[in-house]
Amino acid sequence: MDSIDRDTLVRLANRTGWPSVSIHMPAHRLRIQTDSDRILLRNLIKDACDQLVAQGMREREAGALLASATAFAAEDAEWTGGFEGLAIFASPEMNEVLRIGTALPGVAVVGDRFYLRPLYRALRSPERFWALAIDLNHTRLFRGDQAGVEEVALPEGTPASLSEALRFDEREEQLQYHTVPGATPEGAQGVTTALFHGHGGEKDVDHAERVRFMKELDRGVTAIMGPECTDPLVLLGVGYLVADYRDVSSYAHVLPEHVEGATDEMIPRDVHLRALALLEPAHAARVQSDVDELRQLTGTDHASDDPAQILAAAAAGRVKTLFFGDGAGPWGWFDRSTFDVTHLCPSKPPTLREDAREAEGIDPYQCGWDLVDLAAAETILHRGSVHAFTGEDAPVGGVAAVFRY
Repeated sequence: MDSIDRDTLVRLANRTGWPSVSIHMPAHRLRIQTDSDRILLRNLIKDACDQLVAQGMREREAGALLASATAFAAEDAEWTGGFEGLAIFASPEMNEVLRIGTALPGVAVVGDRFYLRPLYRALRSPERFWALAIDLNHTRLFRGDQAGVEEVALPEGTPASLSEALRFDEREEQLQYHTVPGATPEGAQGVTTALFHGHGGEKDVDHAERVRFMKELDRGVTAIMGPECTDPLVLLGVGYLVADYRDVSSYAHVLPEHVEGATDEMIPRDVHLRALALLEPAHAARVQSDVDELRQLTGTDHASDDPAQILAAAAAGRVKTLFFGDGAGPWGWFDRSTFDVTHLCPSKPPTLREDAREAEGIDPYQCGWDLVDLAAAETILHRGSVHAFTGEDAPVGGVAAVFRY
């Protein structure tokens, strides 16, 4: 599956120009159910082709533009299941297929930019994370997102096991043997006595060795992640090892909870699923915190449910958090030179264009674009947060936003 993260949305949002085709649809995970999915895709491709022809493109050209999507629908190997949503984007410069783990509504949109509103429901936070599977014999670091994880090699010289950490450091050095002035039984001076740090027993020695291993491991892990990283780090392992690492870790974004249990037999898929399960409550808590903030600020100058006002604020970089529910619209024109919505359409326009002035041969009053889709793109471009809700229990039915200032 593919991950829908901020970078993906920014890249797609930055591509503008007619013709841009966006196809979204649900899919079944089981291969025996994909025949109906392929039929749905073919129908959506035909719908997109009809829209292209209606807006002035020759049928042969429209077919060529959608050739990759048509080939995808026909290719058995592409329908192996395992994804719940499919998003296809086509333009003269690019063709892209995204398989995601979130169901999407079935819709084909032709315009002068890609239609991304349905895709935001697949955007989860955090977009990326790290996972450290701690084991005294073989510790592994993973880089992950919603789509999966991949193992990342530790820097050269970083131990992945306790034995590696102690390879060049025998126990005598670990215990820091040294001498101090002592006394003979008769009280004579000048006799030395051996002193061992951690002389309380084998348990103290083991703990000191583990702490040394964890410190060196932490240096390597933080070096890989980089000084600017703020992605959460998920720890997996038996409790005492996780506690040892947490005690010495210099990284500020280690998740407070951890995945308990031995990790030596965990495959990457296990790491991915367990890390996501651990991250989900934290994500839900952040969403609820954002919703609570919206409710507290509703009725003040720091929040709004006016789509035109929200879009203008998003384009100016003022939207901290954007919320919207199922559906589409409202539709209108947005003037980027003045940051004003200059026209609101009474209903979905027959021709979907963001900039109606450039729709040659088409009545501009028959054009418009989804203002919420534009607001979401601007919010993402300006590093704001976007929460897309589905279903009757969604806290926001239309659109709402919390402003930075």
